[in-house]
Amino acid sequence: MPRKAEYKSAIRSRKLIKNALIDLLQTNPIDKITVTDIVDRAELNRGTFYAHYPDISSLIQSIEDEIVQTLCDSLYALEEQNPLDAPLPLFLRISEYLEENREIILALMNSRITNSFFVSLPELITGQLVASDGIAQSRRSSPEFQTRCRFYAGGAASLYIAWFQGTLDCSLRDVAYILERIIKNRPLS
Repeated sequence: MPRKAEYKSAIRSRKLIKNALIDLLQTNPIDKITVTDIVDRAELNRGTFYAHYPDISSLIQSIEDEIVQTLCDSLYALEEQNPLDAPLPLFLRISEYLEENREIILALMNSRITNSFFVSLPELITGQLVASDGIAQSRRSSPEFQTRCRFYAGGAASLYIAWFQGTLDCSLRDVAYILERIIKNRPLS
């Protein structure tokens, strides 16, 4: 029984540490945030921080890995047979996820330590497009098909980044519909 309480305590500590960093990133550049700032905000001691993370960079990497894994799980749960024929559910799911996690993603983008989430996003989208069960294996393995999928995925990631940077004047939902029209070769308004 003590082991289970210890496990819950570790989960709670990691969550407090992550939330403290995210809060601090809202008002401070990453290079001005210290482990002491994080543990003070989390109301934990330094030993607890170092029991879970060797440094702040590994904490940020852990947060980004968690975001990528959650999005990946969400994308692979889609039931679409061929997202190239019906891409809207894929892009709506990504847009919804980004909107729900807007604050943390903006904080991470502003940290400038890593951008592994936006590096991983095109790979996640490409993986979803290429892995489609509704497309013959011979077509999925062709260089032309894989290049097309990477092109769409890179463009989608670029639009999402532009949205987060404030240079795209539309909603994330609009981005999903625009991407659908592009992939399906429909005229844009």
